[in-house]
Amino acid sequence: MGKKNHYEAAFENFLRNSGIPYLSNRQEFRNPLEDGSSLKNFDFIVSDPHGSNWIVDVKGRLFPGGQNGRRFWKHWTTGEDLSGLLKWESYLGDRFRAVFVFAYLINGDRSPLPEDRLFLWKKRFYAFLAVPLHDYIAWARLISPRWQTFEMPVRTFRDLARPFDEFLRTA
Repeated sequence: MGKKNHYEAAFENFLRNSGIPYLSNRQEFRNPLEDGSSLKNFDFIVSDPHGSNWIVDVKGRLFPGGQNGRRFWKHWTTGEDLSGLLKWESYLGDRFRAVFVFAYLINGDRSPLPEDRLFLWKKRFYAFLAVPLHDYIAWARLISPRWQTFEMPVRTFRDLARPFDEFLRTA
């Protein structure tokens, strides 16, 4: 397994501690495509109790973020993330669906989840919120043409994002 950032490592420990079956993927390798380009890897495949298989891309963010700690609910992603997950869904077939997991490192006295829903790892608290890829794409809007980054309207994100463990129960 390649070296994971602290957001991915915290999420992996959350999966392990929760007894949720998963497979960790090596992101440092990119899969070559026929057209000479390459395909970005995802972070995990997670199986839920209902037999669904989820292609998971973890997006680490601070909560709150920004220079003065007043930017809540950051949930941007890149065009490459969106297209890559769509391709993985196509390659892996109907039994696999993609989801973004926004792993928020709690960086203050506010949190997107109640304290009892946070995950403590290495003396830091994390919140894991999931949004299915197709819901994200339906609402995505370009926020930076230069960086090819996208986000959803914040209100929509807050309506659609679910704690990851709850997401598995209701998906």
